[in-house]
Amino acid sequence: MKSNFSRILAILVAMVLLLCALSFLQNRMNGIRATYHLTDNQPLENAPPIVAFTSVALGGFRGILADYLWLRSSRMQDEGKYYEMVQLADWIVKLQPRFTGAHAFLGWNMAYNVSVRFTSFEDRWRWVKRGMEVIRDEALEYNPGDPNLFHQLGWIFQHKMGQDMDDANRYYKVEWAKEMIRLFGDYYLRWETLDKAPLNETKLLAVLGDKAADYRRILAANNADFSKLELEFRDAATIPQRYRESFDAAGITEDVELCLRHRWMLYKYRLDPKYMMRLNEKYGEFDWRLPEAHAVYWAQKGLDRWQDPSAAFKRLSCDRMIFQALSAAFSTGKLLYLKGDLKSLQMQPNFAVADSARESYLTAIKEFPRNNIQGAFSNFLVDSVVRLYIFGYKKKAANWFEYAKEFNPSRFQGEMEPFVVKELAEDMVDATHRAAEQAVNSYLFQAYTILAYAADENSDEYETFEALTLTAKTLYDSYAKDVKGTELRRGLPPFNQMRRTALGNIGRALASNPDTKQLAENLARFQEVPIERFVPRAEEIKAPKVK
Repeated sequence: MKSNFSRILAILVAMVLLLCALSFLQNRMNGIRATYHLTDNQPLENAPPIVAFTSVALGGFRGILADYLWLRSSRMQDEGKYYEMVQLADWIVKLQPRFTGAHAFLGWNMAYNVSVRFTSFEDRWRWVKRGMEVIRDEALEYNPGDPNLFHQLGWIFQHKMGQDMDDANRYYKVEWAKEMIRLFGDYYLRWETLDKAPLNETKLLAVLGDKAADYRRILAANNADFSKLELEFRDAATIPQRYRESFDAAGITEDVELCLRHRWMLYKYRLDPKYMMRLNEKYGEFDWRLPEAHAVYWAQKGLDRWQDPSAAFKRLSCDRMIFQALSAAFSTGKLLYLKGDLKSLQMQPNFAVADSARESYLTAIKEFPRNNIQGAFSNFLVDSVVRLYIFGYKKKAANWFEYAKEFNPSRFQGEMEPFVVKELAEDMVDATHRAAEQAVNSYLFQAYTILAYAADENSDEYETFEALTLTAKTLYDSYAKDVKGTELRRGLPPFNQMRRTALGNIGRALASNPDTKQLAENLARFQEVPIERFVPRAEEIKAPKVK
């Protein structure tokens, strides 16, 4: 009897403990589900009818079905059924529109794991782009303020597209630059004008005023409405010819185009000109045709949202992305040449972001003292001093060198010029693409700067020009030999192209300053070919094949 009582008591105690454990686990599960919005019953913003329907019709079964589709998607990836994965990813997003962790993973998986399964650069870009779109066009549509999505999107720009680890990285840069050229058109850098442009047809009509009737008449004559005009505009990247003559005659072309471009920026690419101006003011004028600017854009949006002290690590990840992207933009963050084949892509340092790149490192070091940012900052200072010096910013280079000696005395020793020469020699032994392009460009920059002072081909200045050009060619040939077989990923543009762009840059810089205009005219006497337009216009670029 006593034995039976003991057994019953033990069972009751076990049941109580089990119930306590289940209660704890249930509370924990509820917390996780709340954190990741797995049972969120709040109405969705911007949700299309199909998402609204499934949310109501399926109720709690949405999660079960999404889990099944998730597992199915993994199997399809293993089986190489990548295009079927796209449809499943779309369904998963619609079934669990607030589960941003899944969306971020799906986008990352397409951009990284799936893309590298293909050898064709076009196919790779298709998947990188699709990965971005899952996050930007779908996940952010339902979760416009989620910093995790901002961070993941920025990472694709900063790491996948911006760095040179992927064999197709130059192809990504070219295709993205072409998209941005088409997007901005002739209004590139005119951010305030774009920001003030109307965002819908109603506001456009208000801007047109008395000319609104002309606008309606022209659309009617072409059997079109605002939506059709917008689609045709995005396909052509300019006002289509069948409208343009009539718009020009009515004096409304610019107002219509500004409205269409503003909408294209904000509703397709989620680029807010006002926010872009804010970043330009904070960090320096970005080249928005290159991925580094967009990495900063999305990382900064993440920082704006992650204000809670508990999100310190997440803030660090965004801070790190910003100073790494700024460093890359300082190195090769300005588009110089985009014509012909893939190899013709050429970039140069963006000196407008130099100071902000340095300050972003210092801010991160101060905010996160326990993280090893100091080493990365020392490397940044080395590259920056060399870059500033060889591109003619010698006073600024000297100031930075003195600062660097105080920050890391063991790394920065002696005088600046021997330090720069030593670093250049070491860089060219096992040069990265950026270091090699920087070194060749720097000698060409100096060569054409000196040529502007040459009286004729027998002068000392001309001899110096030839010597510097020969040095540039020697470095170019040496690097080309080292990267043989990996040219598409690491190769430099044709040497004659690099000469032309260096000449054109120096010529324009000298001509823009009244004090050096005479030097520009003197330099023009030596140019081998007329100075060309290095970047195509929007309407000269066909609509992307990968959509």
